[in-house]
Order: sequence, then C-alpha cells, then structure tokens
Amino acid sequence: MLGNKEQSRNAAAKASSLAPNLARTQLVNGYAALAEYRDAEARSAFERAIELSPADPLAHLGLGLAQISGGQLESGRGELEVAVALDSSQALLRAYLGKAYFEEKRSPLDAQQFGIAKSLDPLDPTAFLYDGIRKQTENRPVEALEDLENPLR
Repeated sequence: MLGNKEQSRNAAAKASSLAPNLARTQLVNGYAALAEYRDAEARSAFERAIELSPADPLAHLGLGLAQISGGQLESGRGELEVAVALDSSQALLRAYLGKAYFEEKRSPLDAQQFGIAKSLDPLDPTAFLYDGIRKQTENRPVEALEDLENPLR
C-alpha cells in the first residue's frame, strides 16, 4: 500500500520461512508477488493458502486476481465467485467480481455487483471507479463522472 515493494517482498519471504504452513503467511507472500506482477509465484502462494485454509475468501480473491492478470479470465472470475460465496458482505470482493463480469461483457451482472459493493461500503472507491469506467464505455459520461467523484463527497 505504501509502495515499499522490496521491503514487502522481504517481509513476506521471512514470514513464509518462519511459518510455511500458516495460510496467512502464504497470503502475504501471494499479494506481495501479485503487486510486482509475478503471477506464477502469486498463484502458487494463493493455491498453497487455499490448501491450508480453503474457506478464506482472501486466498480465493488473490488466486482469481493472479489468474486474471495471467490472462485466465474465466477461471479467475470463478475464483472471485468462490470468494464472494464465502463472504458475500465484503464490498471489495463484490467490486472485483463486478470488474471480472465487465471484462467478460456480462451485463447486467457487472452493474449488480457494483451496486451491491457500493451499498455495502459507500466509502470504498473501488466499485465507484470500476462502475464509472463501465458507464463511460456505455457512453454515459455524466454518470461516469458522478461515480468517480462520489467517494470524494
């Protein structure tokens, strides 16, 4: 979050070496790799996290994002659907699922997920950003701008 990628990578590696069978350390390692677009390494860490804690929605979110980043949109979206099924009240999960639906051109599913995410956490800008992009692509620039400005109000 602070942009200290090298420190994050080192901390994640140390955590993994100290507790390799703890799902949370695998998650940290996976997200650190994902932030540097090391998709294969991220996928491996998230798959291990899922082995250790199959009901953790953050592991499925990470695996889905890594798969999508690696060009596997359908399987990545499937992992995001699993994450939402495991924790349907988390706005961030809904926003990323909406983004995956948008990439697959699956309207109105994308808009539904963005709407749910906005209602769950109106202060999280993620759903507003992606919904604004969706609306801009649909030639709805005023509504898109409103979405992009909404979290700032």
